[in-house]
Amino acid sequence: MNRAIILFVLVTFFGHNSTGQKSIEDSTISVVALGAQIGLSYPLGELGLRFGYSGMTGGSLMFKTKSNWIIEPNMAILFGNQVKEDSILDPITTNTNIIIDRTGNPANVVFFERGFITSVRVGKIWSMIGPNPNCGIQTTLGVGYMQHRIRIQDESESIPQLQGNYRKGYDRFTSGLSLMQGVGYQHFSNYRFINYYIGLEIHEGFTKNRRAINFDTMESDNKLRLDVLVNLTLRWYFPMYKRQPKDFYFY
Repeated sequence: MNRAIILFVLVTFFGHNSTGQKSIEDSTISVVALGAQIGLSYPLGELGLRFGYSGMTGGSLMFKTKSNWIIEPNMAILFGNQVKEDSILDPITTNTNIIIDRTGNPANVVFFERGFITSVRVGKIWSMIGPNPNCGIQTTLGVGYMQHRIRIQDESESIPQLQGNYRKGYDRFTSGLSLMQGVGYQHFSNYRFINYYIGLEIHEGFTKNRRAINFDTMESDNKLRLDVLVNLTLRWYFPMYKRQPKDFYFY
């Protein structure tokens, strides 16, 4: 008799709870995930007059709600070696297009692109495709901050005009607020292991040169710029689940 009562209670309890169980395979769930990203960037606008293609790497923290809305702080570092604005050292260059170091020998100077973009994006996952309703086309809008400069690398560290703070007079250090828009595909695996986003993102930076004067022109340049960056982005996510997504969730 006692065994029958215990069995009845267990069946009733677990049977009741099973009606509230949801799995990632057939329901939308809330997710917190760390993201690591890589990408290829192409500049447009005034940024395209200064740089060419560049690489991108960074990270993010995604918060996804059960209604498939997301909010995601993000930061990406920009790096490249395609510098088009390469006349910045003309004032210290000879007629034969070389720079003389303090020992009287030709110096080797290399230009690089360096910068970063931060943003906080808000978006929506539209469950059109994918193995579960947490996957689909993702559209995002965001606001953030853009910064970039020309890194001037003196291989011998022996050019007096580029020592210490003098180098900053040539580097075109630029920054300002930015907007972003993105569209891509967001995937969350039924088995946790394959979670990624791939998409196209556009950043519009409303920036200014932050140096008081450019040494090559001996003029200030603080006009408002429009720096546009188009990114092909891949993010890999590491969800912070307490259990495997395939397991049951209780509400």
